[in-house]
Order: sequence, then structure tokens, then C-alpha cells
Amino acid sequence: MNGTYNITMQTPMGMEEGTITFTQDGDELSGSLNILRGSNVFSGGNIEGNEFIFSGEIKKLITKIPYTAKGTIDGDNLTAVADTKYGKLTIKGNRAL
Repeated sequence: MNGTYNITMQTPMGMEEGTITFTQDGDELSGSLNILRGSNVFSGGNIEGNEFIFSGEIKKLITKIPYTAKGTIDGDNLTAVADTKYGKLTIKGNRAL
């Protein structure tokens, strides 16, 4: 699951583009979510098969938006949903070349 994915996230403000980078160590997952003009590091995630879950905060200006993201990797394709206080945000992406 290691690698970087180019993603789009459907937010209440419209579609946002960014990247997500995964670092796998056994069944543990860490990395960074780079979206909304910021880099947001996460750790303590888990992997089971091709499914993943991780939590973190998206920092935008003075706002912090906590989230929990759950998703799958199928080949080079990523699909996920981030659960936030603003609702569920759909994430889709492809492995960066």
C-alpha cells in the first residue's frame, strides 16, 4: 500500500484536488493528506487486506477538521470516505506515476 495517490475529495465547498501518501509498516499505516493547500500528517492507521482506516485533522487557516477515513485500494485505484463534523466526504484517486 506504500505510495502516493492523486485524489479528488468532494467537500461542501466543491471538488478539491490533492494527494495522499501512505507508509505501511506491517498492518500499521501512516502518511500525509495534502489537500486544501495544506499537508496534514496522520499515524496510527490500520490495514487489513486491501482495506484501510486512519484518522487525523485537516488544518485550514485557523480551523481544524477532525476526520476518520475508511477505504480500499483496488490495483492502482483508491476509494474512501472521510467522516467529518461537516458530513461524509467522498475521496477517489489513482496511484501517482
